[in-house]
Amino acid sequence: MNQKQIDWTLIRKQIDDCLTDEERERLKRWVGDDEGRRHFVEHACQYYKRDLPVIDETRISEAWLHFIQNQREKRRRRIFSLCTWSAAAVVILVVGTWVWLSNSPEIPIKRPSPMIAWGSNSVRLIISDGTEINLASKEPGQTIVDKGVNVQLNKESLSYEENQLTKDTLYHTVEVPRGGEYHLTLSDGSQVWLNAESRLTYPAAFGASERRVRLEGEAYFEVESGKGRFVVETGDMNVRVLGTAFNVNAYKNEAATRTTLVHGKVEVMTGGDELQQVLVPGEQAIFDRESGQLEVKQVNTDFYTRWIKGQFVFRDTPLRDIMRTLARWYEMEYEFTDAELESLCFYGVISRFERVEGLLEQFEKTGKVHFEYRGNKVIVKK
Repeated sequence: MNQKQIDWTLIRKQIDDCLTDEERERLKRWVGDDEGRRHFVEHACQYYKRDLPVIDETRISEAWLHFIQNQREKRRRRIFSLCTWSAAAVVILVVGTWVWLSNSPEIPIKRPSPMIAWGSNSVRLIISDGTEINLASKEPGQTIVDKGVNVQLNKESLSYEENQLTKDTLYHTVEVPRGGEYHLTLSDGSQVWLNAESRLTYPAAFGASERRVRLEGEAYFEVESGKGRFVVETGDMNVRVLGTAFNVNAYKNEAATRTTLVHGKVEVMTGGDELQQVLVPGEQAIFDRESGQLEVKQVNTDFYTRWIKGQFVFRDTPLRDIMRTLARWYEMEYEFTDAELESLCFYGVISRFERVEGLLEQFEKTGKVHFEYRGNKVIVKK
């Protein structure tokens, strides 16, 4: 076996559950009747779904060579063990493990003082007359009343009573700051999870025909069906749904707006409805703001919704995007000293509730990047 025989793209797509029929057949031919290869792919897929530390792209190739050398030594001894394939899946594929990293020289870490804090969870509710309410200052169980509309304040969530009637449409806005997240139940029973630095504007009571909300930032929706069309507006993409679960990422400082469908059916529209595409579960629509192009691809939706479970997921993610994501969650600014570092890609699954210093230490262990702390500013350097 040699590296040229393996199409790593196929194995990556197998892990992401997005192989085409043709690609699945090619992978099947590569595996053939070889039990070792079959177990290699199986264990790789199982291992990838675990929560793992960080590794950079170049370390994967080094790990492959390390594995091949071990295999040749074992063949000379005429020993073949199934666990070798399991270890290969651990070392080679995608996310990097302590098995490989533990063989690397330790990198001394300078502990910053003081440590960078998480952002605030002081979520604000803005009601129809413009009054701003700091929800963190309210006790759970209280009811907020706005011109006949009752809003129940729960622990870290809001819920609107169903079937409330108002003479005029009243709009409310929930603003989530850096480092925060929030859950609300709309008047139709639909549920929304808002990510950090996000803003949702919506009617306090929906009408009988259409349910329309406006999003800035990122949110995960579980929409109640059978209650009229539901539309999510962003700056450059509208998403029409009936009853479904999906994620919308529409941060203004990102290069693209992404809609990821978990289950159900949605239609995305961009460019004044000139570009339209219906999504099926497991598909993601990507609108590139610079080119104005709309692309649809198959994805593993779990990677794009793990944030509601308290995790960062990075998969072949450039460091510039990683730092931008972290800056939405922690009270930090950042600066690159070398432009080459911005495109350095990493893989990993990390808790959002780990201190940023401990999180960045995992990146430093790859030996490809170092971080220096100056107050709440992180300097990214070689």
